[in-house]
Amino acid sequence: MSLEDILAEMKSIKGYKASGIMTFTGEMLASDASDPDIDLDIVGATFNDIFRGAHEASGKVGLQSAKETTIQTPNGTIIMFCSGVDSPTHFHVISVLDADGNQALAKLSLEKLMPKIAEVLN
Repeated sequence: MSLEDILAEMKSIKGYKASGIMTFTGEMLASDASDPDIDLDIVGATFNDIFRGAHEASGKVGLQSAKETTIQTPNGTIIMFCSGVDSPTHFHVISVLDADGNQALAKLSLEKLMPKIAEVLN
């Protein structure tokens, strides 16, 4: 199974706009966008910096590194998951939904995809 095949599982979620798999530094390994206005290379790298900041900040208050973050705006939601800073291959996954997108299903789907992605990357 390829990384692109794994991302294809996200396309059926209500409100789906885009998703991607990145290295922990923000380099896009695979991406998909149903919205042509989303440049996931730029969006992913930008939100990856925010996520890495969350890793650091949560660690500083004794909560360990962040494993998930959700950013809600009036026009949509960005969800990011982390494989774990101590995993054999540290990677991040991003999903972009429109304002009425199904966040619960997106999060459940991302959780299910994380082991599949790790298997491909390891």
